[in-house]
Amino acid sequence: MTVPPSTILVVDDTPVNLQVITRTLNGTGHRVLAARDGRSALDIARRAHPDLMLLDVMMPDMDGFEVCRAIKADPATQDIGVIFLSALGDVSDKVSGLALGAVDYVTKPIQAEEVLARVANHLTSRHLELELRRSRDSLNRELAGAARMQRRLLPPTLPSHAAVQFAAYYQTSRHAGGDYYDVLPLGGDRFGVMVADVSGHGAPAAILMAMFRAVLHAYPGRADDPPAVLAYLDRHFHYLRESGMFATAIYAVIDASARTLRAACAGHPLPLLVRDGAATELRIAAVPPLLLFELGDVPCSDQALRPGDRLVLYTDGVTEREAPHGAMYEVDRLRAACAQAQALAPAPLVASLVADLNRFAGGGEPSDDATIVAIGID
Repeated sequence: MTVPPSTILVVDDTPVNLQVITRTLNGTGHRVLAARDGRSALDIARRAHPDLMLLDVMMPDMDGFEVCRAIKADPATQDIGVIFLSALGDVSDKVSGLALGAVDYVTKPIQAEEVLARVANHLTSRHLELELRRSRDSLNRELAGAARMQRRLLPPTLPSHAAVQFAAYYQTSRHAGGDYYDVLPLGGDRFGVMVADVSGHGAPAAILMAMFRAVLHAYPGRADDPPAVLAYLDRHFHYLRESGMFATAIYAVIDASARTLRAACAGHPLPLLVRDGAATELRIAAVPPLLLFELGDVPCSDQALRPGDRLVLYTDGVTEREAPHGAMYEVDRLRAACAQAQALAPAPLVASLVADLNRFAGGGEPSDDATIVAIGID
């Protein structure tokens, strides 16, 4: 592999050694800088940002270990590779140098072929690392852009009504994810509420999530029949049956004036009804997740609602959020948190649940996407 020209800083307090090493490196196509003491080396490193430093250990005033420690402590220079040069053969000295962040150790008197081979090896490794870092940064930028676009597919605002309120929380485990929620005005006092969770994470799940959104919004009808909506989605994506992907989903129609809920479920966690100081799972007959096979008849469940009721729909990224010690949040803790926050309107209710979830996770990153939709009946 051809390595592009790099900058190498050679540090040695003995003029003869310095001259031998620089001559050895001349003709390699790399830029070679020299310093005769530790403080000069630090100054050059901060100004020139060399790719590699060949650093003598035994130097007056400031030895090589001190120089390496200062190099690695400074964010501007900490990525510089350090190869120690020393006449010392003690294993403890080598271990000390490597523990400080050095990449290699060459014992004097140096052999030109060895130095050239080690320099070439470490410059190649550094080049590959930088290429990998650039590729990773480029991918992260693309994924961040995809996440921004994905969030544009979610409702920018949720509908408002005198008798029903909506609030939502959405977090992906990576830049883009497979959770989806939506609230569709169906005319009059009715609203369709969708919460879905595509299997997996990252780009494939995000793409399918976007497709779900497009198909739902293009549904040929008023989307006021929950079983028909889920069956339609499943039929539409029949070509994905052998892909290994699937999606859990729940679709519910809220009638604010009649205070009723009609819902159909495809393998999704059941919504919680928060009432009279307790949170219980709604009894909704469910079919298997979408995209696996032909669903057949999808049952519909009805629930009468009362003023003051709160409904909480969520994805399993909430209940499967892990604490630092590995325990999961679980449905029981979610139910308790919902019951405790029953008196709150949907927006502060969601905020309360998220705060409890984050306390439980102890600052750890989520391993799955998480969505919460809260509905308040007035």
